[in-house]
Amino acid sequence: SSNYGYTLKYNWKENPRHWGYPLRSSDLWQKLYDKRTSVERCNSRLKKYLNLDNIRSKGIKKVKVHSLLNCIALIAGTIALNSRKSIDKAA
Repeated sequence: SSNYGYTLKYNWKENPRHWGYPLRSSDLWQKLYDKRTSVERCNSRLKKYLNLDNIRSKGIKKVKVHSLLNCIALIAGTIALNSRKSIDKAA
């Protein structure tokens, strides 16, 4: 029951290049897709607010440290914002 054809009658093991796994009508595909969208939102925030798309360091180690520090800053900001909201709700 999908808009691009019948997937349930075809076996993905017979032709894995033609029929992908997991099938789009399955719950597993929906869970994976939800994870993908959350990762894309996180990447977008890192690029937009923390300037991750404009790194001026040279070397993979320096870039990795820079991006990990940006991830820590994003998580810390999210925790601070959520704790502030919970304090306001309690008061």
